[in-house]
Amino acid sequence: MTFTEFYNLIFGHFEDNWKFYAIALVVLIPIVIVTRKWSLPFIFYTIETTIYLIFMHIIMHMFVALVVWFKVNTSMKALREDGTPAEVPDWATPLFDFWNLEAYIPKWVAYVEIVFVIIIILLVIRFRPPVLGPVKSKRAKKRLKEQSAIREEIEKKKARYMDDIMP
Repeated sequence: MTFTEFYNLIFGHFEDNWKFYAIALVVLIPIVIVTRKWSLPFIFYTIETTIYLIFMHIIMHMFVALVVWFKVNTSMKALREDGTPAEVPDWATPLFDFWNLEAYIPKWVAYVEIVFVIIIILLVIRFRPPVLGPVKSKRAKKRLKEQSAIREEIEKKKARYMDDIMP
């Protein structure tokens, strides 16, 4: 599938279902606005994870193409009369229609990619855990730090005063 075919597939889908998407947008925008302190971090977290998965899929596609090229160009078997190698592996991964498991050749490449997807999701959860809920501004964090510093200073003065008045 070429990029143009992929674009036409997506554009055709939106063109056929634009009413559904318009209604969903009208319903979801007020919900997202009301719950923005929880929903926006979740949406951005999902977008970030999706970007990592897209990079992984592109790298996997290029790696399979590199393996096929390497296999063809480093084959020790004799060439045929027309100059092509005797054995050309037909490994392939779909770049655009990745949901089609039948397009992966051999089939286990699809399962390797699914394992990579699970590993990436677990790594993102482990090293970039989602921070859902109200996000404190820098000003609020600074104010909290100042209040705790003042509280510590008062506690120290109180301890000194108690030492002075108590024998």
